[in-house]
Amino acid sequence: MSEEGGLNTPPAEDVPMAEPLDLETDDIGYDRDGPVAYVTFDRPEKHNALTGEMTTAFRRALLHADDSDEVRAIIVTGAGDEAFCAGGDLEDHMPGIEVGGDDGDAGDEDGESDDGEGGIMFRHDHLTTPIVAAVNGYCVAAGMEFLQATDIRIAAESAEFGLQEPRWGLSPMGGSHVRLPRQIPYCRAMEFLLTGDLFSAEEAADAGLVNRVVPDGEALSAAEDVAAKIVRNSPFAVEKIKETVVRSRYREEEAAFRLETEIAEDVYDHEEAAEGLAAFAEKREPAYAIDWTLSRRDDGEDRDED
Repeated sequence: MSEEGGLNTPPAEDVPMAEPLDLETDDIGYDRDGPVAYVTFDRPEKHNALTGEMTTAFRRALLHADDSDEVRAIIVTGAGDEAFCAGGDLEDHMPGIEVGGDDGDAGDEDGESDDGEGGIMFRHDHLTTPIVAAVNGYCVAAGMEFLQATDIRIAAESAEFGLQEPRWGLSPMGGSHVRLPRQIPYCRAMEFLLTGDLFSAEEAADAGLVNRVVPDGEALSAAEDVAAKIVRNSPFAVEKIKETVVRSRYREEEAAFRLETEIAEDVYDHEEAAEGLAAFAEKREPAYAIDWTLSRRDDGEDRDED
């Protein structure tokens, strides 16, 4: 998402197509439909298990989308019906142990780089563009750890969630010790972390890990419905709302309130606030609003690749 936002936004069908993004692997998909980018774990024959090459490409795709002036929401999903992401491919690499090689450049199981910075969990840097997850099938280990870096989560009814590392003598390395107890009740987080069990989509929703559960085959379309609501809003306001939440969540309350006020003042001073209030008074849509209807996909045309 653009850092500044702006008015006179073109209709979704007129958003320019950029040069194709070369991720140097076919196992991560990236494409764009107007203001919405799609990033896909695309290794269904292996339950979308991550290799080192995939983690590098996945991070690059998300950063590319986040840096794009045209992208207002990102949808992440997994190819096929059996898995969102089943974690790291232990035949390719393990945390601290490189299986089948000792070059040490594949990263660790959770997708973090060996120096502890970067990686696909975004523990040390934060994206400003909203991320909506469409979860189908297994969402375990690194898949569930990345899920905690997303903003809104839709699960198919057959989806399953788990952090099974302790069963194999390991521990999650992608932020779950920190994020999960902050995102869901402590006792529910500890059940995920300590038992190594798989939990159903309904159990995940009951715990607050996902927003809602939909019938199988409808998770992606439900995520698109959410994205459509996001992209009709002021891009500057949306960006700053997410920034406020991300930057304030680990601060003391008074410091968090000060940050909220500081960022809100920037929002109220922005031209999109003036446009939004004028549109409200005049009973019209704001100039920045995009009506994203997916009409091109309904007609069988391809999404843009940028």
